[in-house]
Amino acid sequence: MLGSLMYFCLWGLLNLFRISGWWRWRIVDREHLPPPGVPTVVVANHIHWTDVHVVGASLPLARRPWWIAKSELFEIGFIAWWLRQMRTIPIRRGKRDLAALKTAEETLETGELVVVFPEGHRSETRSLIAGRGGAVRLAARSGSVIVPMAVWGTEQGFLAAMLRRPIEVRFGPPYTPQVESDPIPPEQMTALTDEMMLKIAALLPEKYQGVYRDKMLEQQDVAPTD
Repeated sequence: MLGSLMYFCLWGLLNLFRISGWWRWRIVDREHLPPPGVPTVVVANHIHWTDVHVVGASLPLARRPWWIAKSELFEIGFIAWWLRQMRTIPIRRGKRDLAALKTAEETLETGELVVVFPEGHRSETRSLIAGRGGAVRLAARSGSVIVPMAVWGTEQGFLAAMLRRPIEVRFGPPYTPQVESDPIPPEQMTALTDEMMLKIAALLPEKYQGVYRDKMLEQQDVAPTD
């Protein structure tokens, strides 16, 4: 109950800045999000720690998210308490944390929405770095759709927002990863991860596309023409 109240207050405050026009924060194609009750994995690029606030406040209040975050953040008492109130699932990075994945799967199976930053951490270059396949595996095992999401303009954090520098959030169409078997073979996991990351890249301006820029150009070169 306390967590819901805190989330509502933070969501309302951030959206007040947005709707009032003080923050030049634009949300595009949010209608791509499935309605409440549809298990959904939202995958987004990660530029700055303020992305978490921007992503959360860009979602409808009816689709309050769950999050997956590195377990190291839970080592500090107050931060751990806050993260739990915000419905965050700790995961050990660099390891196959089966307990965390199981918790996330069970959460999705109840029709919830889980946010994943598939790059694993903030990009120091501010552009896309290689993605990881955990979100694909999570969606496949829980029967969820994946919604790609792109965020940019957050490089300088809240200061830039208060100075009215543009922030944009863009949602892509939902899709279901086509998985042949469980466990997913390594070659197929690589292909599915690239598919997911390219969908994020397609929503971003060119300078943010990072390591996926060349792959996007390759796809365009082989695309059929009329």
